[in-house]
Amino acid sequence: MALAHFFAGRFDPASDWAEKALRNLPCLLASVALIAASHALSGRMDKAKQAMQRLHELDPSLRVSNLKEWLPIQRSEDFARFADGLRLAGLPE
Repeated sequence: MALAHFFAGRFDPASDWAEKALRNLPCLLASVALIAASHALSGRMDKAKQAMQRLHELDPSLRVSNLKEWLPIQRSEDFARFADGLRLAGLPE
């Protein structure tokens, strides 16, 4: 649900659903990344930075350059939106 909302450009529901998933699986990297990207694209940079800090704790090797290997998103526009959100949140290249 979180990804569907995110790719539709509905960032508030996307972060809400991702936070629900994270409560069930606290180490779910995709949820943390989705929270960071959603908050960044919504302009809530304080929350985006908090999520990015958690993402870095869970996987310090994650970069924009290896993002496609980590989460294979098929549509180029969806991948670009996700990568842009994570860049804004502070994910290194």
